[in-house]
Amino acid sequence: MLDYPLDLVKEWLQFQDVDRPSLLDISQINELVKTMCLAWAVNKCEYPNHAESLYQNLVVDAVVNGADELTVINAWMQQVQAVKTGAG
Repeated sequence: MLDYPLDLVKEWLQFQDVDRPSLLDISQINELVKTMCLAWAVNKCEYPNHAESLYQNLVVDAVVNGADELTVINAWMQQVQAVKTGAG
């Protein structure tokens, strides 16, 4: 979905001193997902802070309230794309 390079995931895991995602705690998993999402958005949004703010508002807050993470990440991606095209 995000087309994030596997080598960067491996590097991120090494930085966390683990060799596979199953060894991460939930906060580390959330940080990895956020890192991947914001990397996806970097060339799709004129203002990176806007993409991060949308991520906080659309993804983090929704997941905390029980929403399905993949569904809200997909909605966030659509919102970032809409902002880029001026439809947002």
